[in-house]
Amino acid sequence: MKFISIACSITLLALSIAAQEPVQCSLNEVQIYETEMDYSITLQDMIDEASRTQMSVVYLRPGVFAIDPENPIILRSGVSLKGSLDLPSIISVKDKNSTGAIIVYDDNQGWDIQNIVFENVHIEIQETENDDESAIFSNVFFNGGRGSVIAQNGEQLYIEGNIFLRDETHAGHEMLPTYNGTNTGILFRTQKNSIISNNIFGMDLRKMDNLEQVVNPQLRRPLRNLKFIHECLGRNLTNEQGYIASGVQLYNSVDVTIKENIMNATFPDTKVFSQDHAISVVGSNQTYIYQNFIAGWQLYDFGGAVRFTSAVDGYVISNYLANTGVMMYAATHADYKQVSNIVVYKNLLYRFLGQDVSPVPEELDGWLYEGITFFDFYTARLNNTIRPPIWNTSVPISPWGRHIVVSNNRFGASEGLDPNVISLGNLNPAEAYVDQKNCYITEPLLADTEHQATVPLLWRQTYRQGVYTRYGSKIPERIAKYTESDLNDQIPAQLRNLYIPNFWKAFNLKNDTIPMIDPAAPCYIQLNQSNNYN
Repeated sequence: MKFISIACSITLLALSIAAQEPVQCSLNEVQIYETEMDYSITLQDMIDEASRTQMSVVYLRPGVFAIDPENPIILRSGVSLKGSLDLPSIISVKDKNSTGAIIVYDDNQGWDIQNIVFENVHIEIQETENDDESAIFSNVFFNGGRGSVIAQNGEQLYIEGNIFLRDETHAGHEMLPTYNGTNTGILFRTQKNSIISNNIFGMDLRKMDNLEQVVNPQLRRPLRNLKFIHECLGRNLTNEQGYIASGVQLYNSVDVTIKENIMNATFPDTKVFSQDHAISVVGSNQTYIYQNFIAGWQLYDFGGAVRFTSAVDGYVISNYLANTGVMMYAATHADYKQVSNIVVYKNLLYRFLGQDVSPVPEELDGWLYEGITFFDFYTARLNNTIRPPIWNTSVPISPWGRHIVVSNNRFGASEGLDPNVISLGNLNPAEAYVDQKNCYITEPLLADTEHQATVPLLWRQTYRQGVYTRYGSKIPERIAKYTESDLNDQIPAQLRNLYIPNFWKAFNLKNDTIPMIDPAAPCYIQLNQSNNYN
């Protein structure tokens, strides 16, 4: 592990005990924040002077520092920016309807930004190519425009221990968000060799105490700052702070790890608003997504999934996916169309929202909205010459889907709902490596049948005629075959034995009406038969 990562982790670990102490709203402390200081010129002068004199850090004292959104702050070469360890250092904007910016140019290498609360201010990182690590660590972001952290054409960026929030006033309104029209926590474009870990995306501020019990030490300092702002300062914060289109969006990026994050839009999880996917991966290679908790995105085409679009070498492993699927789409969003070598392993997929919240059009049912889904839009549109795609069993087989591995995932559903299935769409069955170790941990689609716990495979939307579950779901026809091969060697050795973190223990779903399922729950068949496939 490189030096900056070690330094950040040690710092937050040392502070974690203090961060657990109750927040005290003393009059003297609150009075510090009664006046917003116009700080645009002052802050830029401090940074310029630090760069000129080769001072490595500009420290901010506690307080509210307003900057001009029309004049971004430039973090000069050799300078890092750090807030107070005692009380929040808040960088805000004069015009609350605009977004300010801290811009890091390519001549600044090995910098970090720590312990700051950004209110309607985001960080933009320009092109960098160097071996020095840079870090965004232990900050809180409110309403960061189209992205609270935007990085492009760079590398070696570590984003750890931050909280990304957005209220309903700043929610996006585009049902089809784009790179320039989205609102997300982190937005990467042609970024490489970077890690996003131990962050929180979205929160119900009424549940902060629950989160404090399960998060890693890296998050305790920003949680304490958030609690102080909420309980002592107000700052016009609404409780529902998860109106983000996505947690993370990647475009044409390489070797990005997204691990141990909480992506939480559960407070309005029965309310439909403009969302993209929890994690959207477009035209990217070597994406590692593991040990995250994701909840609150409705499961439909433009929301509710870890989505790979024209992506290669993607690994989705040991995540808790509450009403969240894994979607693999071949399309023309990147320089290539293929979706290849995607591994989906040891995840829990828990369905708790049904047609009453996010209804599925009949012609799309079974194509795009299952727990794990592949679909080749390009080929289904007859090589992109027709609109819409062919939504029936005559859809052509995809030449762009290759080596899709699905193993050891657990599926469940809340009372009154059927669990999801695995939809291979128009994938060539020879490219599907799906074994019988994918099982139900709640009641399966059809009980008292052979291999009842094994999750069925749906191919080209082919269902059994006239056969339905007790909740009205259709039953896939047994056409696609499970592989008999041992898929263990398809999983990177360092990722095979990862556990699902306890983040899920901080939540109840569907507006606090549905409890979580323990990801260690056994396959349903284990409760009924000694012969099982797990």
